[in-house]
Amino acid sequence: CLRVAPHISTNSTLHYTSAPETKRRHPAMESGKAAASPYECEKVHEIDIISIASYHRRDFDLAVARTNRRDHEKVRSSLLRTISTTSSTLGNLQSLPLEIVYEICFLLDIRSLLNFRHANRRAQQIVRVTRGYEATITHALEALCVTLKTNIASWFTVFDLFKALCTRDCHLCGSFGGFIFLPSFMKCCFSCIREDSLPSILPVLKRSVKSSPGSLSSSVPTLMSLPGTYSMDEIVRKKRIQIIPAEYVTLREEHERTRVTQSKETVLLRYMVTTSLPYLDIESGGIQNGICCSGCQIALEKALGSSRIQSNACVLRDKVYSYDEFMEHFLECREAQNLLKLSHQGVDVAHISEFVRRGGCFKKRDVVMSFNSK
Repeated sequence: CLRVAPHISTNSTLHYTSAPETKRRHPAMESGKAAASPYECEKVHEIDIISIASYHRRDFDLAVARTNRRDHEKVRSSLLRTISTTSSTLGNLQSLPLEIVYEICFLLDIRSLLNFRHANRRAQQIVRVTRGYEATITHALEALCVTLKTNIASWFTVFDLFKALCTRDCHLCGSFGGFIFLPSFMKCCFSCIREDSLPSILPVLKRSVKSSPGSLSSSVPTLMSLPGTYSMDEIVRKKRIQIIPAEYVTLREEHERTRVTQSKETVLLRYMVTTSLPYLDIESGGIQNGICCSGCQIALEKALGSSRIQSNACVLRDKVYSYDEFMEHFLECREAQNLLKLSHQGVDVAHISEFVRRGGCFKKRDVVMSFNSK
């Protein structure tokens, strides 16, 4: 994920003062939940709580389709380059009102828009101010690159990606959605990916396709998988395959009997057709990648040591929150509150859990970039 500083108002505070646990209990206690806090309110900024008691699960991001981000800054600066003056023109398009040209760019699919941008400097100026373009390049460049490399870009506009970027929750379950399902540009969460709750998708057997290479992708949203390492089991796949939504399988007779089959590989397909995408809060301008509770991970580690693991311990550890959701969870999580307390006592809480420090990622996953693999 793009590393952008979280945007939280520094005016938002919690107030803790030492107090017996039996006094001034949080309302959650009325419903049988844990106490709001083992110590009650002294000024603590939300940004401090989030930085101390939460972390981002990098291993989730590494389990789906991705590209090599080393060149992202160069690409971003190039796509956002500002051109003040130019003598270039748009040819025949120059005779149209500027508002019409803007609308044409707005309706162009992603690949066509970027191709038009390459025409000349004037085209770059026009594209630069297309609705949603700047925010998408700034905050969703990884998703844009994956969209282009998987050949699904001709089915969606930049504004489609911008709308997904500005969507916070998973379309399927309502949890924080830090990913996008590429065949339909639907926001989703990692739990729905891992539990196979996404719309059905199927691989296409190329040897059975008698039509021209581009005929299928021009009539059906077809995604070409990227070489890489997929799922939490870190399975490497170098061969690229075509993947289509299962809803289009009924049209195979109209597409020269394109054969689509189920196989053992379908377990990886849901990871191949998704990629990470943060949430952009339009009102505040803040960007969120989703955070997990460090306290829940520490609680799980303690439970493993004592062999007293609760049935929902792993679910709580893997739960991804928005900032607002995490602040609600913090009021009920004793271990998260203890981290804040230890931090105020001068303890380096960053090294209490190796799992948290590494963002859940213990192995170095290199992107397999051999796109010519057959």
